[in-house]
Amino acid sequence: MNGADSCTATEIGWNYLDRQAAILVLRVDAAGNLLSANNFARELTGLPLASGSLGELLITSTEAAELKRWLTPSVEPRLMNVRTADGLSQTLYVTSVQMGPDLLLFGQADPQEQERLRREFLALNQELTALGRELALANAELVRLSALKNKFVGMASHDLRKPAGLILNLAELLFEEPAVSQSAQARRIIERIIGSAGSMAVLIDDFLDITMMEADRLSLDIQVVAQDALVASALDLVQVAAAQRNIEVKIFLDQPGVKLRVDGPKIVQVLTNLLSNAIDYSPEGSCITVVSQQQAAGVRLWVEDQGDGLDQERQQRLFEAFGGSGATKASGERSIGLGLVIVQKIVAAHGGSCFVESQPGMGSRFGFQLPACCRAVSALNYLGRA
Repeated sequence: MNGADSCTATEIGWNYLDRQAAILVLRVDAAGNLLSANNFARELTGLPLASGSLGELLITSTEAAELKRWLTPSVEPRLMNVRTADGLSQTLYVTSVQMGPDLLLFGQADPQEQERLRREFLALNQELTALGRELALANAELVRLSALKNKFVGMASHDLRKPAGLILNLAELLFEEPAVSQSAQARRIIERIIGSAGSMAVLIDDFLDITMMEADRLSLDIQVVAQDALVASALDLVQVAAAQRNIEVKIFLDQPGVKLRVDGPKIVQVLTNLLSNAIDYSPEGSCITVVSQQQAAGVRLWVEDQGDGLDQERQQRLFEAFGGSGATKASGERSIGLGLVIVQKIVAAHGGSCFVESQPGMGSRFGFQLPACCRAVSALNYLGRA
């Protein structure tokens, strides 16, 4: 081989080491400063490696403190732990060769470590696959049990609705009897029967609603209806309960005649639930307000009470089925927390969202926002008149 051939072979060798070889190649000076590195070293560490110190690549401070040890030529491979681009460590077998005043470091991955990592990866992958199968089976069983639960609750609620309604009707008939009207004790007893039967009927209806919604059987009958008519219908349904506790309900609608494209009865149900909750949790003789605002983003309605208010922890549980707020009604009863779940599902079906604003001792504001598409007339028309 002549000199030209030798030079060419050397260049080919260095080009291979620089661009293709799967080993780390570093050139450092006597002080440990990095002078150059090959592609593999740059990709492994994620660093440019055109400057800096060899100590910056080492994992432990002990190795960094013993930097001089790595600057001593050695044909015997030594283990070096370097930082990689993904933040993990990589163990390399490193040999060092003197090249003039500088030092060349050649590092190769530990084949035993790579084999161990490969086996661990395969084991983890097999375990993950097994867990995936178990999860799929568990999910299928959960879906089956959920459907069975919905079917049972629906059947039980449907069967309970008729006797609960019968008790309520008979109690109301007895309340009108002359013999009852002449006895204060009898009136109190029948009033309690009517109140309890009414609460049971509402609870049964809530169970049926939740069952249908969880079974994805919630359908909307969209119609054009006036906003004030919806509020008036809901107010009619709670007026007796409010009067019994001497609670005044005030209405503040910024655009009373605005028309909405919604399922009227379901939005009335939403407003009725919010009003009923406000009445239940408000002190006697207090005031409740119903407010609406027309915004570019849609229609915003809320019910504001003068109750005890809720802290942040209790607010987070409000829209969980059977979670409730943890609060006790003014009557001393505890809520199972279905009303607000129904509210959220109905509002979400319209493309809207619910909100709550409350502080302990400052009352609460429960409301919802319907998107602009639920408005029968463009927002600009109403906002322009406001």
